[in-house]
Amino acid sequence: MRLVSDGEDDLEAELLETMIPARAQIPDDPEPGNYVVVDVAQFSTTVPELFANGAEYIYITEERGNEPDFKAEHPRAKIGGSSGPNYEGEEGYDFFNSPSFVQDVDVAGRPTAMTSTNGGNAVTDLRLAGGDDVDVYVGGLTNGKAVAEHLRDSDRRAYFVGAGSNGKPSPEDLAGALYIARHLHERPPTEEQRAVFREMVTFGKGPKYERKPQVKRTDLYEYTLDFDSREVVPKLVDQRLVDVSDGGE
Repeated sequence: MRLVSDGEDDLEAELLETMIPARAQIPDDPEPGNYVVVDVAQFSTTVPELFANGAEYIYITEERGNEPDFKAEHPRAKIGGSSGPNYEGEEGYDFFNSPSFVQDVDVAGRPTAMTSTNGGNAVTDLRLAGGDDVDVYVGGLTNGKAVAEHLRDSDRRAYFVGAGSNGKPSPEDLAGALYIARHLHERPPTEEQRAVFREMVTFGKGPKYERKPQVKRTDLYEYTLDFDSREVVPKLVDQRLVDVSDGGE
């Protein structure tokens, strides 16, 4: 099954030029443009859920462990840490990088702070490398169409950064990047292609998650694979992700 159909050579060429398959491949001096960080499981799915639940913004810390300092300066903030023992969260933190776990956290009208090993750090890498020439967005399967429609109005070239894992590309991030890219270039995926994207994510993560607590399977099957369920468009402004969708501005 080809994800780029016959007769779409122009789209294939564009994707090859604009796809960064893993965080480790982010260039030291990235070209000016819009960069979409895609970390389908979990960062790019957790971030839209925080905004959907009313978070004012998400401060992306440069290192895990800096979040308590942020909360000391912003006492109303809710902060995210590691998953902790049995995926129940880390002591001293309010949540972790899980789209289902954050549903029970009162973030409405509050600042939040977090990072993640892959997606969160990719956002930071781009911020530090690109400076004012690079605009950073976060997209996944749940908000990919919304992000694409927002970027279509920009005259800047869009690049897609698969966060990957351990420095290597991940199939689920490739699926998410292709999904957003197809919408951006007004070649929306066919039902067949959507099914392939779903399989890429399911088989990329599902077998591993079967050996973990239920929260991981809930994250995957009820949230990550819920295509186009959010209209959130997270954009990095300074060190904060803010929702720049029509409903978020």
